[in-house]
Amino acid sequence: MNKTIIGIYGRGQEGKSTTIKKVTQLILSNYPNATCSINPIDYSGDILLIINIGTIKIGFESQGDPGSRMIYANTVENLAKIELCDIIVCATRTEGETVKKVDYVADTYGYHTIWLSSFWSPTINKEVLNHLAAENIIKIIDALIIGRL
Repeated sequence: MNKTIIGIYGRGQEGKSTTIKKVTQLILSNYPNATCSINPIDYSGDILLIINIGTIKIGFESQGDPGSRMIYANTVENLAKIELCDIIVCATRTEGETVKKVDYVADTYGYHTIWLSSFWSPTINKEVLNHLAAENIIKIIDALIIGRL
């Protein structure tokens, strides 16, 4: 299995965190034997957690704003370095320190990166778009788990 970081990038308030939370919900419903090795930590609606599917560890960090805990607490790096996650799903902005952090972690710890933008529209139902984006991320995670990517 290729160790991979899936970076969900976009501007502020475009549904990145909501999409990541929906991914965790879908994984827990699609994989009934999945467990959380650390409990979700909620800071202003953001999550940091690890889901185990058998021997596969998937880390999630939805706080990807400049100056966020991704930067000051090195959460994405800790998911790679300390928790040894196989897959990391995280939010980032479109450029700047959060993108550089993901690139650094990928280069330092031998991860591939897949960059996806959040699904966003000023006029279309955001809940539907977030759910569709989450379903696509689940397809990528499934492909990574079975070795298709």
